[in-house]
Amino acid sequence: MLRYGVEMQLPEGKRPGYYAQFVKALAAKVRIEDRDKELLIVNGEEDCEALLELMDEYRFEYEQFELWPLPAEADVTPLFVDYGFVSVSDNAYLYGHLCAVFKLAEAGRDAEPGQALEQMQEHLVARIAGDGENLYAVDRALTDLMHGIAKAYRCKVEFVYGG
Repeated sequence: MLRYGVEMQLPEGKRPGYYAQFVKALAAKVRIEDRDKELLIVNGEEDCEALLELMDEYRFEYEQFELWPLPAEADVTPLFVDYGFVSVSDNAYLYGHLCAVFKLAEAGRDAEPGQALEQMQEHLVARIAGDGENLYAVDRALTDLMHGIAKAYRCKVEFVYGG
């Protein structure tokens, strides 16, 4: 499910033909899934490695990211703008180094998951409805807080990414 993003900084002072050569090599060697300005998004590690090799070959500076793609039906909160972006193809992504994704499970007979979620609400970056299972995204720095809130309502948090 993870995607990989590589944000490139194009070198200054190169001739237009230099960029054309890069684009031609890119099309021949890498399957670009999506993009957002200078951020190229690929689906797997193999394409990511090929993309990084091209960046090195053409001497582009770059930064690599893990990205968590959100399904179209995901509900993002106002915090999303600090933790993700929407690509030119209208796909939403969370930055993997900033976010953790979890599911909430009942830990006992008197568990109150609804109350736990109400308490967690102000910290959520996104809600992702799945096949009988809801996922929630928060800032990675808040994983202990999510565990604490869940415990207070006799629930448990299971991180599926970044926890």
